[in-house]
Amino acid sequence: MKKAVLAAAAVATLLAALFAPEDEGSIVGPATATPRQADRVALAALVTPASAPPARAGLVIERRRALDDDEAATLFAKHSWQPETPKKIMLDQQAAQASRTVAAIDANAPPPLPFQFLGRFVDEGKAAYFLQAGERNVVARPGDMLEERYRFDGVVQGSLQFTYLPLNLKQTLAVGDLN
Repeated sequence: MKKAVLAAAAVATLLAALFAPEDEGSIVGPATATPRQADRVALAALVTPASAPPARAGLVIERRRALDDDEAATLFAKHSWQPETPKKIMLDQQAAQASRTVAAIDANAPPPLPFQFLGRFVDEGKAAYFLQAGERNVVARPGDMLEERYRFDGVVQGSLQFTYLPLNLKQTLAVGDLN
């Protein structure tokens, strides 16, 4: 059955080719470039180097310039049609100034605590506190040395108190109610 269908299609194609009208050449004229396309082709010829192969009429090859780092960083940034208000500009300037001031003042300040409070366990009246430092879990009891730079001092008014040993400064980690 498939062979008969294919044979019939082949015969129909052959007959269509035999009885097709002669090509008169006047039905379709040669392609001509519009003035705008001609300008683009001339511009492309000026821009492309001499070693490049010649462009076909109507084909325009444009080179894109590479994005620098600033443009690439803002490629997907949020943009708004709203003009920046003087208040927003002032707040942005104040925030930048405050960050520069804090960076200059905090040269002798301890780094932020690397610990997060996970929980507390009381065994025979002695409390142990579970902390997370980065990827590691730590069990701390008052007086323990942690991360070679911190000493856990205990609980003071509902917060865990640590001493940053290189500067001998106290730091607290607020944990809420320790029931």
